[in-house]
Amino acid sequence: MLVNSAGIHCQYLCDEKASGSEHPLAKILFDARCVASADKHYLSTGLPLLEGASSCEVISTTTDVKRGHSKNFYWAETEAYLLLAYWGNEDEEGGLEQATETIYNKLLTEVQTRGYPHLVRVWNYFANINHLEQGLERYRHFCIGRFNAFAAQGIAEEQFPSACALGHVGGDLLIYALATKVPAQHFENPQQAAAYHYPREYGPRSPSFARASLLELASHAPKLFVSGTASVVGFVTQHPDNLDLQIKVTLENLDCLLTYICTEYSKNHEGIMPNCTAEVIKVYVRNPQDLPEIKRQITSAYPTAPVVYLAAEICRADLLLEVDGIWNLVC
Repeated sequence: MLVNSAGIHCQYLCDEKASGSEHPLAKILFDARCVASADKHYLSTGLPLLEGASSCEVISTTTDVKRGHSKNFYWAETEAYLLLAYWGNEDEEGGLEQATETIYNKLLTEVQTRGYPHLVRVWNYFANINHLEQGLERYRHFCIGRFNAFAAQGIAEEQFPSACALGHVGGDLLIYALATKVPAQHFENPQQAAAYHYPREYGPRSPSFARASLLELASHAPKLFVSGTASVVGFVTQHPDNLDLQIKVTLENLDCLLTYICTEYSKNHEGIMPNCTAEVIKVYVRNPQDLPEIKRQITSAYPTAPVVYLAAEICRADLLLEVDGIWNLVC
């Protein structure tokens, strides 16, 4: 039986000044504007809190943390983990596509240089994700920049980490990532096409991420990082104008993904099926007026899980919500 609290832990706190841990890697703020504020290990997201008694998310560890920062860069590391954050000014970088490519190249170079070459999870937040620029949706410009950096650095599809990309209410482009010295196992959802195999109608470059990443380190409890999950089956949005059915499909996708990963995990662990429990869940809500119904159904599905509801634009204009989070596998 593997039950171990070593490693990293995520929790939601009602006050960003509260430590939550003696060893925080970072504190991610749910705020009204994304600005470079890397001092004091605060990461400003520009994603306002809609519901929940938490103003920040704290990613902490059980061991000592070294950290540092400069104008638009923050880093924190332990023996096992590296967390990096970059803020980018699109005007200074020549637009979102170039800013994304520049930051991802910096990020990928930094993880190699520091000796944590394997990306586990990446979070991407920027303004006006569904708006058109030069005839192309801004999310698709972002995908081109990310793809170009991965290609330039030799990152293959099977190495793509779990990720999310959301539109915030304004400010800088923020990209932050968790990396390790050993690779995570990346998974796809049996109900969904791999994002990196989407047809060209979804953009010149497909999104470069996995549906989930399972991290197993010696003496650390297995931890599953689930990407932004929404009402998509295959590669097609389901029920574009129906909130109730979008919530239903989103929850079905999560259930399918978690069941599949637990089944695959059991095959490599003497057939023991793990319990999969949510450590934290984050729900991104496009229209605040939809919050009561979204909250009702999420609470019904995950009655004991810590959940925050954030205002955000989803990467497809016809999606009304997206859910991601961290789950623990316990045998």
